[in-house]
Amino acid sequence: MTVITWKSGCSSCHLREFGLCQALKGPEEIACLESMRQPPRLFPAARAVYLQGARDVPLYNIESGWLFSYQLLADGRRQILQFLLPGDLAGLEMDGSAGMTHGLDTLTDSVLCSIPREGFQRLCDSCPVVANHMQWIRARDMALLSEHAVSLGRRTARESMANLFMELAVRSVRSVQLISGTSLRMPLTQPIIADALGLTSIHVNRVLSDLRKSRIMELKNKMLTILDMEQLTRLANSPEGFLELWGPKAQA
Repeated sequence: MTVITWKSGCSSCHLREFGLCQALKGPEEIACLESMRQPPRLFPAARAVYLQGARDVPLYNIESGWLFSYQLLADGRRQILQFLLPGDLAGLEMDGSAGMTHGLDTLTDSVLCSIPREGFQRLCDSCPVVANHMQWIRARDMALLSEHAVSLGRRTARESMANLFMELAVRSVRSVQLISGTSLRMPLTQPIIADALGLTSIHVNRVLSDLRKSRIMELKNKMLTILDMEQLTRLANSPEGFLELWGPKAQA
């Protein structure tokens, strides 16, 4: 796979306002990260960043783009585990030496910078605030996976879809202050949604049509339009405070 590389400094990166880099306050900490991370790389859409079972995978800090992690069963069936957006970290597994339990693919053109695991561990050891923030990120991601488990196991298809799109809308703009009439880029296809929610593409099509006819939300040409925020919020039924974890005030 061909990737395009260019130079970018940590001190001027837009991720300094959120994500892992939010914890880097002093110039020494920023210089430490910059000395160990690899320059950002552009991964084209619909490409694998790493495969399930891959070894010695670094941590990836997502600067731009949409990606998803997944697991494949032996017969090729796929379960999408999580969508990853700018500010998220990919590759968060123990040390990665035993092989990744999941793969990571791009949905759109995506820019990622990689951090070798050994170097990142040195940064955490020398900078407690980074280690603490990393624990907070892991806890937040665990809350996200718990929400997905509830959708797969107990929510109806209609509720699960509302919950997923509410989550992605808030995460993509990092604000819970969404209103009726808001339109957001949402680069998801029906097969991708199906693999995330454990449904068939036909069922996804029916639920999307129902949500549109009910004037709750509409997904068209990879744009999400919230038609009735109150109904969407009620249908999504997210735990209190959950969506605020991606708001501007969220921190370790």
